[in-house]
Amino acid sequence: MKKLSFTKGLLFALFFCAASQPLHAVQFVRLSLAEAKARAAQLQRPLFVNFHANWCLPCQWMDNNTFLDPNVSDYLSLNYLAVKIDVDEVQGYADKEACGVKFLPSMLVFNASGIVVARYEETLDAGQLLTLLQRYNTPENRVALRPLVMNVNHTSKPVQENTAPNLSADADDDPAKLDAQRRRLNLPSNNPMGSPGIRKMGVQLGVFSSYEQVIQQVQFFEKKFNKPVNISSRLHNGQTYYHLIAGPFDTPAQMQTYLNALQREGLKSLVVLM
Repeated sequence: MKKLSFTKGLLFALFFCAASQPLHAVQFVRLSLAEAKARAAQLQRPLFVNFHANWCLPCQWMDNNTFLDPNVSDYLSLNYLAVKIDVDEVQGYADKEACGVKFLPSMLVFNASGIVVARYEETLDAGQLLTLLQRYNTPENRVALRPLVMNVNHTSKPVQENTAPNLSADADDDPAKLDAQRRRLNLPSNNPMGSPGIRKMGVQLGVFSSYEQVIQQVQFFEKKFNKPVNISSRLHNGQTYYHLIAGPFDTPAQMQTYLNALQREGLKSLVVLM
């Protein structure tokens, strides 16, 4: 009888413990932001980062509602790397500052390359969050690009990389062939600006493989030189490169003024067709 009572008591205790653990809670991983990005790249998955604090009441509401929803939990488990970062911890605070998080809760979605593709600084219910997770679970966000091939230096000035193929030797003696090849490679034409059929000119400021770096450089150049800067993405050998191009310029004089300003700052550039 005592053995039966003990068995019943043990079963009740096990049932109570199991019931106290939510069956469908999101299984967040505790990693630093850098570790999470590296893991997401290895898994070839987008990264979902939940910045929170124990004293944050909206964060607690999402823990007790949104993140207990089985649809949200299952979708994150199957398609994302889900990471929770406590901003009151030393590393968590550093990650919060690095991401520019100002409000809680804040949820950031990174693609597998570690680039932020979405940011939400509000309380979301299960339906809202699931819709957003589905929106950013795309093939593009699941592919991690290879390591950076270019970096900006400590003065925030871009390093120029010559990624354009060389012109073929058989075009050297034929101006028409040479000009056609220049247009195909997006290099400046030998014809003067404004000639019929020739596009306007721009100034290439750098080539990068990190979209985040390009955005930073756009802000730098537009503020510094008060001229619109465009981003042109191109695929080369399976790698996406982002070309930073100022312009277009309506006249050669305008372009030369811009080139002179770059030269005074010690910045290299390349004239291209737009």
